[in-house]
Amino acid sequence: MDARTLRVLEYDKALALLGAQAHTGLGRERCLRLRPSTDAGWVAAHLLETSEARELLAAPAVGAPPFGGVTDQHDTLARATARALLLPEELLAVRDLTYACRRLRTYFDRAAEELGEREVINLGQRVETYPEIEAEVSRCLTDTGEVAPDATPELASLLRRHATVRERLRQRMESLAQEYARRGVLQDPLVVERGGRLCLPVLSQFQGRFEGIVHDRSSSGVTLFMEPLAMVPQGNELREAELGIEEEKRRILAMLSDLVGRHAEALRTDLRRITALDFIFAKGRLSQVQDAYAPELSDYVDLPDARHPLLGARAVPIEFRLGREFQTLVVTGPNTGGKTVAIKTVGLLVLLAQSGLHIPAAPSSRLPVFTHIFADIGDEQSLEQSLSTFSSHMTQIVKILHRVQAAARQGQGPLLVLLDEIGAGTDPTEGTALGTAILEALHGAGCLTVVTTHYNELKAFAFNTPGMENASVEFDPKTLEPTYRLLIGQPGSSNAFNVAQRLGLPREIVARARERLGEAGRDFSRALEQVERTQADLTRRRREAETASRETERLRAQHARELDEFHQRRREAMQSGFSEAQAILREAQEKAARIISSLQDQERHTADSERLRGELAAQREAIRAQEKALETEMREAEQAVASPEAPAALREVAAGQRVWVGEWEREATVIAPVGKDRALLAVGSFQVETPLAGLFPMEEKHERPATNVLSLRKQMAVPDEIMLLGKTVAEATQDLDKYLDDAALAGREEVRIVHGKGTGALRKGIQAYLKKHPAVAEFGVAEDSEGGAGATVVRLKG
Repeated sequence: MDARTLRVLEYDKALALLGAQAHTGLGRERCLRLRPSTDAGWVAAHLLETSEARELLAAPAVGAPPFGGVTDQHDTLARATARALLLPEELLAVRDLTYACRRLRTYFDRAAEELGEREVINLGQRVETYPEIEAEVSRCLTDTGEVAPDATPELASLLRRHATVRERLRQRMESLAQEYARRGVLQDPLVVERGGRLCLPVLSQFQGRFEGIVHDRSSSGVTLFMEPLAMVPQGNELREAELGIEEEKRRILAMLSDLVGRHAEALRTDLRRITALDFIFAKGRLSQVQDAYAPELSDYVDLPDARHPLLGARAVPIEFRLGREFQTLVVTGPNTGGKTVAIKTVGLLVLLAQSGLHIPAAPSSRLPVFTHIFADIGDEQSLEQSLSTFSSHMTQIVKILHRVQAAARQGQGPLLVLLDEIGAGTDPTEGTALGTAILEALHGAGCLTVVTTHYNELKAFAFNTPGMENASVEFDPKTLEPTYRLLIGQPGSSNAFNVAQRLGLPREIVARARERLGEAGRDFSRALEQVERTQADLTRRRREAETASRETERLRAQHARELDEFHQRRREAMQSGFSEAQAILREAQEKAARIISSLQDQERHTADSERLRGELAAQREAIRAQEKALETEMREAEQAVASPEAPAALREVAAGQRVWVGEWEREATVIAPVGKDRALLAVGSFQVETPLAGLFPMEEKHERPATNVLSLRKQMAVPDEIMLLGKTVAEATQDLDKYLDDAALAGREEVRIVHGKGTGALRKGIQAYLKKHPAVAEFGVAEDSEGGAGATVVRLKG
């Protein structure tokens, strides 16, 4: 990416905002090293990781990852690898790093449980934990960097021995101090330490009367600090104890250094992972702060509600598009009107998106991945080369043209070129001609180009050239202040006369300037104003139409939701009614079964048996009436809720094809076509021949209308019991075979066979048949309330 482009679009300032969101020094450095990529795959992947980081930050159960304790330990780990002895503060810093690793790993494990698999979570779960380093360093070192007294049993023993020897020596020295003080040899009866040895402060004039070794003298020379000869052996013993303690501490530090060294490579890897995670979450936090979103990668630019990232709350959103209806945009308008901010906004958002960052624009934004981005913006003079503003700009434009032509020859693209005040800084006539020619060259090379200008001729050129479009920065004619909104399709004027008059230029001078503009210039200005008014009116109407369209779409969606809710409530109400009707029907059937059971226990022609037979006939009539009423309700319900767009039935099938049988609401496999309009199907363990009109593709099985109604219809078509009283075993098994097949296909889970008690022959024959029937899961004698030994309850296979 061109270095000047990055500079003039203030890319470094945008990175500074990103770096401020990082928690670690390494993460901030990574943020500041970020550069745009021209690889679409890289851009898509890094936009996704930014989106995932923002998702984690926004998840209440997850929140922000803990980066506390992470510092740059690369040098320390390198020294540990080289088997160097690490200082206590270095070991503590490594321990803090392992502590951070453990906390981060816990965070990402919890995030995985809450949100499932994400690339950024996978990266976090690759961070290792180091319980041995964390525990050993914490055990052996205090938080102030001292070796703990109980780090090892050897150290504890040496410290106890040292304390004993020192106390004994100090007591003897204090006794000598009192004795020599009485003799007047000592200035004061004190015991002091010099050079690690216990000494007495001897007056220099009495040095000859004191047998001992001089270890130091006062600054005045009056006092000598001397160790009595008699105490030298005990002093040596104390020193030996101190050396033992130092050696043991060194051994402990060496042990800890070796432990870190064994894990140094893994720690370096995790430090890189944590740096990457801090960088990624900095991107996520910046996205939150700026209310930014990932643009969709496309072949054109569409930036609704785009805001300049560096302006914060002061940014005025603009609507920007390029590359679909037109590839070159000429932006006009007054000075300080926001033209430069507009093209800087576009350029910087492109750079940020190609850096894997979300952009402050609407979620529906679209951007290409440009292979080159060139920008020449701002008033720059090259002091080193003694070039004027015009020369500096022209030098840069020449470089841009050369690189654009080279890219075009190599088939590279797309390219984005941003030029501020093209042709400015020189004679307006020549500047206009140069600007037109440059614009024509860039347009011909296929670049997506945005330029700003004051020249009317460039506006006319854009108006008359296919693939070019004008735009202007809105200017309030009442307040004579810019609104900074970008109006694409509407050329603008500089409003120089109005602005000059507002700033205090005398009215007569402004009037004279208007006269000197010339008739042609005034005609052009009037025509331009007319175009602006017409365009403004069209823009207003387009916005009104878009608003009306959105409102229509909202109402359509609301109507669809309300209609779905209505149908759902109606289906639920019908289902409730059907359930109640079924309960009534089941109760009537059970009452009939109890009557039959009572009849079996009565003599054939008694008053009670005749009464029971009358009740049975009435009950059966009630059952038939209830079935007929329920059938009528279901037929009406089916017509009420049937979809007008029900899927079409299959017209032909092939052996082995899986189909959906609409009438049974079940899957089946085609065994073979039968004629032109029927098929033999395998449904579970059954073979059934059925018309093609009831068969549907498997992918449409969930779209069949009125499923609950059809299911009830099937179940109602097959009662939940069969009466076989008075039949022979052969007759009964023949009727039972068809009944069980129908019941299984209808989805019945349990049925009852009424065979009576009698001699028991019919019951035995039926139960022997049930043992072999493929649809039967299990069977047994009915409860007393359901007929007892006179009936068999059968549970069917699902």
